[in-house]
Amino acid sequence: MIFLPRGNPVKEKVNPARVNLPEAMGKLRGGSFSGYMRFDSDEGTGVVIFEKGRLISALFQYRKSDKRLIAYDAIARIFEISIQGAAELNIYRVDAELALGIHGLLHGDYVYRGQEIKLVDVCSLLETIKRTCLTGCLRVYAENKVSLIFYEEGCAKGFFLDGFSRLQQMADVGKSVAKLPGAKLDLLATRHSDEIVLADLMASADLGTIWRKLRSAVN
Repeated sequence: MIFLPRGNPVKEKVNPARVNLPEAMGKLRGGSFSGYMRFDSDEGTGVVIFEKGRLISALFQYRKSDKRLIAYDAIARIFEISIQGAAELNIYRVDAELALGIHGLLHGDYVYRGQEIKLVDVCSLLETIKRTCLTGCLRVYAENKVSLIFYEEGCAKGFFLDGFSRLQQMADVGKSVAKLPGAKLDLLATRHSDEIVLADLMASADLGTIWRKLRSAVN
């Protein structure tokens, strides 16, 4: 399962079997789109991230294991489950900075994972983040709610909350996900954004060819 807040909705609850995905991705690229496409299925979740029109990341996480696919392997699996009519597509817009942050989060390294908040000394955890000058993300989630707090060298950069397309400097404590029953947290370490080398996956491969081959195989 991939836990992410929903950005500013572009399209929601779309059946991707009815969409030519390479063409749709081409339109996002041509429109200098920043945001992500999310594909949910019983098998797992796929996320495709755009930053200023560049397709910078693709990941598919299997639901029942830690196995994951990245780059073109992930795109191929996303295409397959979409062609089979076994997925739901949602597209969310975020700004370029947040798109890079989401990319870093999805490829980050876990420091803590699945910790129940009621069992965590949150003040001590925040002090550790500051003391170790951690660059990364604190993810808090419960039910279908997710909040992210991004850090750079131990200092909070901002919150990513449902419905927003950019980092927020403040969050409504009264509506905090952390207050929900069964809330958990993950802490992930990521690289600095200026250390990440990003390639445009659409510039180095013909996604249309991959799509047509998979459609022929399924049909």
